[in-house]
Amino acid sequence: MKTAIKISITLVILFINVLSYSQWSDAAAGRINMTDEFEIYGLIGIIDLNSIDSTSRELVGSSYVNQNFIPGNISNKEMVYLMRYNAYKDEMEIELEGKPYYLPKTGYYSINFDILNKEYQLLDYIENKESKKGFFVVLNKNNKTQLLIKEKVKLYKEVPAKLGFTRYEPPKLGRLKDEIYIAKNNEAIELPKKKKDILNFFSHKSKEIELFAKKNKLSFKKSEDLIKIINYYNTLN
Repeated sequence: MKTAIKISITLVILFINVLSYSQWSDAAAGRINMTDEFEIYGLIGIIDLNSIDSTSRELVGSSYVNQNFIPGNISNKEMVYLMRYNAYKDEMEIELEGKPYYLPKTGYYSINFDILNKEYQLLDYIENKESKKGFFVVLNKNNKTQLLIKEKVKLYKEVPAKLGFTRYEPPKLGRLKDEIYIAKNNEAIELPKKKKDILNFFSHKSKEIELFAKKNKLSFKKSEDLIKIINYYNTLN
């Protein structure tokens, strides 16, 4: 009996030590458990705002499409948080108690900024043959097929001065042209550039789509026309 009691006490102490270590590790990594509040898994690390370019303090430009934190909610939940999208790192940032964190890229959820009339969705996609998760701006809300854009910011390295020929140019962050994607079943697929390749995406409905676009004088290169085309496609069986 005494042996059994000793074993029980030892197991309880071991459990407490493991739990304490786990909590310490999460705190040290800047991870906060927000599962109950967000219904998604934890927040990832405090952001180092100087981590983009450590070699130069002359960096110009911004990682953000909208620089300031603005009110938004997660998957249309009532709770409102201050958030912003980091287009350079493809991360959604949230401010809690004056500190910025990354939202996790787990599961599938949306971020709604009513003040901008703008919604981001976290989706699967492939870039350079690598499977990733990223945030996309939704152009048409639909349960079947959606048109999206991918906002991107690129870091351009500094250009050293050449004596007597060119001036020094500091490193800079600049917006790239938005890329257009189509989303089906939580996966974003980059829209082809050529009309015939876009029509192939619609497979057995391609002829109907082509006739609809021709009849309504719609372009396969303009996002506002593509929204109409996608909405029509969603009405087809």
